[in-house]
Amino acid sequence: MRRRSPRLSRKLSVALLALLGVAVAGLLAASPGARAFEENLIVDLSAHVIEIDSSFSGTSILLFGATDAPGDVIVAARGPVEPTVVRRKRRVAGIWINQDAVAFDAVPRYYAVAASRPLEDLGLEDLLVEHNIGVERLALEPLWAATEEPIAAFREALRRIMARSALYPTELGEVRFIDDSLFRVTLNFPANVPLGHYEAEIFLIQDGRMTELKTTTLEIRKSGLSAELFGFANQSPALYGLIAIAAALVAGWVGSLVFRKV
Repeated sequence: MRRRSPRLSRKLSVALLALLGVAVAGLLAASPGARAFEENLIVDLSAHVIEIDSSFSGTSILLFGATDAPGDVIVAARGPVEPTVVRRKRRVAGIWINQDAVAFDAVPRYYAVAASRPLEDLGLEDLLVEHNIGVERLALEPLWAATEEPIAAFREALRRIMARSALYPTELGEVRFIDDSLFRVTLNFPANVPLGHYEAEIFLIQDGRMTELKTTTLEIRKSGLSAELFGFANQSPALYGLIAIAAALVAGWVGSLVFRKV
């Protein structure tokens, strides 16, 4: 019997794979779920969970995606959201004390923006304001105010505090296109990043307007012994407090014995 040459076998294998790909594509196009493949924007994260332990010093994750046609992409990552109080100290009788305070509602404890071009070059100020894109456009609405000073001064102080803590990066991140449709961006999280639920909004801009908006989520949580201690402290705060006091007393007693012998 005559055997096929290795080169001929490889050609047949490639042809069969190509036919199989065409068949699968036809089945997907005919299936009810084919709508997912017709979306203008597809995105995902390299990880949807970040686990923090005692040695955590910050981390980065990759957000990547694809578009159906050339355009610009904006990514806004934020979370967790909670009320935040900003206080101002005043000197009274030679002592600096907290006097003025403003509480803001729904403040993201982490906020970062990346884009394929500078935001001001997109010419979409109304869109940026509507979706609170950019630290200066965050809708920091006051819940209450115990001050006669302008609220804007406290709002700006909150932005400075978060930027100083590296929780509001001051530089615009870069959305890098690999070709006309594939893109990627690196999201950096500092060592002091808060635990909780995070969201990344991805905006696709084509022909001067937003054509698609996608949201993907991320969880940051404790792991290992620190996670167990954190859970115990939240579930049984009274018992945790008693154990902490007892441990401090024992440590103090042991320390006194050591120094007495010395």
